[in-house]
Amino acid sequence: MSREASDGEPIGVTVKRLRRQRNLTQEALAERVECSRSLIQQIENGKRNPPREQREKLSAVLGERLPGLDDESDADAERSEMRIGFNILLSRQPDIASRVLAIGQSLVALGDSAAQLAPLREIADRQLSRAEEVLTQIPSGSVVVREWNTVNDWLTVLGRAQRSIRAIHTADLGAIGGDVGDEYHRAILDKAHSGVSLQRVYVLDDIKNVEPYETKLWQQVKADVETILINRAFAPNAQSMLIVDDDFVLTGDYDFRRRERDSSRFSSLRHDVQTAHRKFDQLYELKSAQMALVVNDLVDRVGLTKFERLEHGDCRTRFWAALEAAWHDEELPVEGGRG
Repeated sequence: MSREASDGEPIGVTVKRLRRQRNLTQEALAERVECSRSLIQQIENGKRNPPREQREKLSAVLGERLPGLDDESDADAERSEMRIGFNILLSRQPDIASRVLAIGQSLVALGDSAAQLAPLREIADRQLSRAEEVLTQIPSGSVVVREWNTVNDWLTVLGRAQRSIRAIHTADLGAIGGDVGDEYHRAILDKAHSGVSLQRVYVLDDIKNVEPYETKLWQQVKADVETILINRAFAPNAQSMLIVDDDFVLTGDYDFRRRERDSSRFSSLRHDVQTAHRKFDQLYELKSAQMALVVNDLVDRVGLTKFERLEHGDCRTRFWAALEAAWHDEELPVEGGRG
């Protein structure tokens, strides 16, 4: 980053000092800032104050911000400083200046994009802020890199739902646990209580995978979130996704070896959203083929609807016993315990 010329030093003295430090003649400096040698001479002798445009060019060539003019407004001075800073960067590191310009132009283009893309802009802005935070720490020799959890990005889009949310989860349920997972779960319940129609499908290897998540399943059922469990053997190619209204689809690639999400794709393209709805419907049809466990129906069939909370009475024990029995196609217990 360039520094600013010494405070209090006349601009002509500053120009002469910096020119000599850089082994430039008056003729060479004049050629690089596209002015006459006599103007450079007059500036150095204190007979002329360079106009703003010339001052900015001199700053870029000499590599330091020259003092501003006394009659500049704060806004003019701020804009001038930005131009000088960029010109200095352009002269010293044109490749970096090109990247900065490309990012800036992309941000400007996003500002003119449809309102529907607002959550995607928010996600991009959050990513940029994270990068800026890391960059500012590098000169200290020690950098703290905050863990990036894409669940926060999913929440950004989920919050836009007005009519419906359809979700497929293929990852280990522990991947949506912890504080961030709790926040995601609360957002789901809030949307359900606000009247948004919700359907969540979980693709599992075994019913025991649900055990640490059973309280959340119960809360969803009580909030009228249609909750469906499917054996992975019936849907080996299922992909995690979140469909918000008819506006957005989020898909996640999951690394089963590391037990974490590898990447997420956010799309507002109509074709992508329609394709996602078709994939969800194909999975949802397993319910009609008796190849899916609808937790809401199960709670009603075993007489647990009278309980508001899983902790009440023997609700938890009976709920778990019913889940295990239904998963294994065994007779449903009206009374019973954990197996």
